[in-house]
Amino acid sequence: MEVALNILPDSGLKAAIDWWRLADAAGVKAIAIPDSPALLPELYVSCTLCAQRTSRSMIMTGVTNPVSRDPSVTASALVALNAIAPGRIALGIATGDSALWAVGRSSAKLEQLKEYVVAVKALLAGKEATYQGRSIRPHWDLDSDVEIPIYIAVAGPKALRMGAAIADGLIVSMGYAPENIESVHRLVEQGCADADRDPAELELWWNSEMVFAATAELAKARSMGVTVAWLAMGTMEGKGIPEKHKSALLEFTSDTHDLDSAYVRADRELDLIDRAKALGLYDWLMSRAPGFWGTPEDIAARMREFDSAGMTNWMFYVGRGGGDRREHVRLICDEVMPLL
Repeated sequence: MEVALNILPDSGLKAAIDWWRLADAAGVKAIAIPDSPALLPELYVSCTLCAQRTSRSMIMTGVTNPVSRDPSVTASALVALNAIAPGRIALGIATGDSALWAVGRSSAKLEQLKEYVVAVKALLAGKEATYQGRSIRPHWDLDSDVEIPIYIAVAGPKALRMGAAIADGLIVSMGYAPENIESVHRLVEQGCADADRDPAELELWWNSEMVFAATAELAKARSMGVTVAWLAMGTMEGKGIPEKHKSALLEFTSDTHDLDSAYVRADRELDLIDRAKALGLYDWLMSRAPGFWGTPEDIAARMREFDSAGMTNWMFYVGRGGGDRREHVRLICDEVMPLL
């Protein structure tokens, strides 16, 4: 079982360096650094600092998008990072979230994301790439072979099938009810079949959260422990959403693209619990939550249940609902991971 941490560095880079070092020393597989310029320090500056201050963990953009930067800029940044931390750099990318809507721009379409990823892969291999009708030829003097895996974050069936065909791995946010997990595996097989590849070649990272408290019930009172924005992202089709819940879900996620509401407000999680109950969504949403609530022992036991089902790679988001970021990271690294 491997653990990755996506830590929101919204308290500044000095604090973030301390968190990254703690995660690296604990043997965290990957440290993901978000791309959200209206909220956080610039992505590749942050990645550079992380590369210089750590020695073990993979450093992943967590995640960037195809709109903010030309593929030549992204590929060049990754090559430069790889020179600082050889073999420890990865690209995490999706269609675009707060990095775009927070500055008045729209997310990319899946076709643009696909073309972008293919172009970046070509450039990283030192080959000429084509993107939006333009030819891009790299002239970098590479010290060694550059092997930088690309992970696509997916929140729906179309993105998942596309990512399964072209990416090295997927970061999956599609629910944790048995039918959700079954759907993910089925779509992975379909996407790999489309590209004539073995599904075993594709690395799946399950995107989740941990909520710590003295008991699971106390933890549930603080947070539902599940990100639900994916349910209303793009389209609701193919996500197993009952028709009776669709309008309520739109209302439930109506302020997702409000930076203050979605990321800054410390009481957002409590508000979401009340909102879910008022809209009749609470029980249905909780049935799709991963169930990482309670003490480190509670959470480790739940992780072992998923491990027995072959779900071995986990990326945990640290940064929702305010709180002490360092203590959250410490609990994962020093309390949960040793139990695994």
